[in-house]
Amino acid sequence: MRVRGDARARRLILMAAVAGLAMATAAACGSGAVTSAAVPATVTPTPFAATASPMPAATSSGSCNVDGSSVSPSTTVVNQSDINKIKARGKLIVGVAADQYLTGYLNSAEQEEGFDIDLAHAIAKSLLGNANAVQFVVVSTDQRIPDLQNHSVDLVIDTMTINCERLTEVDFSAVYYNASQRLLVEKGSGYTSLATLGGKNVCAQTGSTSIQLIQQTTANPKPRAIEVTDISDCLVLLEENQVSAISTDDTILAGLAVQDPNLQVVGPSLSPEPYGIAMPLGATDLEAYVNGVLAQYEADGGWAASYNHWFAPSLGAGSPPLAQYSD
Repeated sequence: MRVRGDARARRLILMAAVAGLAMATAAACGSGAVTSAAVPATVTPTPFAATASPMPAATSSGSCNVDGSSVSPSTTVVNQSDINKIKARGKLIVGVAADQYLTGYLNSAEQEEGFDIDLAHAIAKSLLGNANAVQFVVVSTDQRIPDLQNHSVDLVIDTMTINCERLTEVDFSAVYYNASQRLLVEKGSGYTSLATLGGKNVCAQTGSTSIQLIQQTTANPKPRAIEVTDISDCLVLLEENQVSAISTDDTILAGLAVQDPNLQVVGPSLSPEPYGIAMPLGATDLEAYVNGVLAQYEADGGWAASYNHWFAPSLGAGSPPLAQYSD
């Protein structure tokens, strides 16, 4: 088995095991294969100015309605081309993270688990009759859209924010979680917002909406955006004092804070982050089916059970977002 960033994943596994936190949920019992191309495990931060990769829109607002961009749900669309390919294959291929504790990570048994993983199992169970008929492919943030476009994966369930630019490249389900982008800093550092981080290094993932938010702050001097491939790289840089803060979604930051009690989530919401399940552009039958599964998952208590297990201890009570559709 080859997993991208396996050294970083092992580091997270060890920390979870020591803390006694590597627990599987009932919704995500069993395992799925985890595959990906191997890459060096060294941390190689890149200043924002050095990157040539296109950045997504910094917020989910714009000329489109991100909350109502997806088609109405259906669980009866079972004989269309996209659905048939998956059923003929006998497994659902899902792009996920491997180092985002609470949302998607490898546990001590090298199995994927987390809030996003629970949702993938629910879709596989509905579509194929087996919650474990899913192959997890570890994808980096900037590789999620290319992997969907070349059909390497059927879906990406990886804390992926719906925004107007991405909607021109891939399709999304209805919003399944409303996150909020904030900061993670050392306790006692005095940093409370991007405005207090002027001239300091702030870490974020390449291809994430965090990069432009860091650059667009009104602080003078501005914080310096340091790009990495995996969010666990940001944690290493923060612990080594190479950066002063990490910028990403509160769901991911909560997982990092659990791993290191010297860190805390601070500041107001920098941006709303409505998560959607991404799929290839034009896969309308798959989109409708996924929305049907999502609606049922929320109605039958699956969403609440998963949230209460993964997020409630860190983020408090929560409820599913109100579903909106384009038709």
